[in-house]
Amino acid sequence: MKKIIDLLKKEHYLQFIIYIFIFGLIAVGLFFLDKSIQNSNFVEVLKFSQDFHSDFLMMMTAAIITMVTITFSIIMVVLTLYSGQFSPRTLNDFLQRKVPLNILGYFIGTTVFTLISLVITEKYPNLVFASSTLFSLINFVITIVLFAYYIHYVSKAIQVNNYIDNLAKKAIDDLDTYQKCVIDNPTIKLEKEDSEEETDYNNEFKTSKSGYFTDVSTKKLLEYLKENDAKLTLVVPINEHVYEDDVLFKYHAKKKSFSFDESIIDECFTISDEPSSFGEYRDKTLKLTEIAVRALSTGTNDPATAISCINQLGYVFMKLSDNHYSLHYQDDENVDRITVKTLNYNDLLYEHFYQIYLYGKSDLTIFNSMLKAFLRISKESNHEMKASL
Repeated sequence: MKKIIDLLKKEHYLQFIIYIFIFGLIAVGLFFLDKSIQNSNFVEVLKFSQDFHSDFLMMMTAAIITMVTITFSIIMVVLTLYSGQFSPRTLNDFLQRKVPLNILGYFIGTTVFTLISLVITEKYPNLVFASSTLFSLINFVITIVLFAYYIHYVSKAIQVNNYIDNLAKKAIDDLDTYQKCVIDNPTIKLEKEDSEEETDYNNEFKTSKSGYFTDVSTKKLLEYLKENDAKLTLVVPINEHVYEDDVLFKYHAKKKSFSFDESIIDECFTISDEPSSFGEYRDKTLKLTEIAVRALSTGTNDPATAISCINQLGYVFMKLSDNHYSLHYQDDENVDRITVKTLNYNDLLYEHFYQIYLYGKSDLTIFNSMLKAFLRISKESNHEMKASL
């Protein structure tokens, strides 16, 4: 079920289909409403002529198509700016936002409504389409307001400060959601010390296809591992790319002849062509690092943007606390069955700050901002994290 929901959220064209379906039903429903109220006072008050209704629908169709064309052109301009100013990895951020998708879907739905209404109008020339015309007028005003809002939204979206702030906020939200899931899940134990010996896992499972490792169904996997008295540790973090014959996880079972069924692998482990849109905080923080590095390049030379990214990274890592520790999933008998390992704190710091240091160490303002970020992180960190810093 979770895979189906993720697929529906990933396939954004389904939103357009929903808008088309809704506006198609509205067009047909208003036709039957007009047909049933032909002799009412409402029709007498709003007795729009047939020619006005048809001409307005044609004018509305032309206007909507023009706005859709402009909207598409703006999207292409924004994508070019995102790729050049921020990073090529930030392109999906704008394409997956709800505002552009919903506004474009509303425009497409309105176009379908006008086309269906035009066909009905030509087929029934003797009817007075009072409610259809009134809805068309109101809908056209809403469409213009949405178009004006979209222009304002895009003008804010391409501002680097707003984008950086939003990345940091989303990273914090991911951390909060992650921590809440850990606390609310009774099968999870947060590992404080890396006491698990690698030699315990003497078998390896290698992937048969390449892609992004996006999800693991722990509930089914725990049941299967308990039945076979086995345990495993994931080698690849969630949302990482794997290739054929890469080791996905290592496992240990009391029965030496034990091996995983292919059906269980297909049900429990998801490898897709694209990373999940519900990625961990690292997806956002690494984008902050990429923006900072690009801002420090010779061609861009924008230390203010780099400093802003460093400050946001310091704030996110301050909130990180112990969220980077590995997780142990236990069965109903409190036996560790699944270990989900993450990067240790040394690797996290190196991954996010080393390139910034490499390209900005000659600039004392960059060096100073990094020290301030480390001081901010150390306020909420434990002894191990302070040692890494």
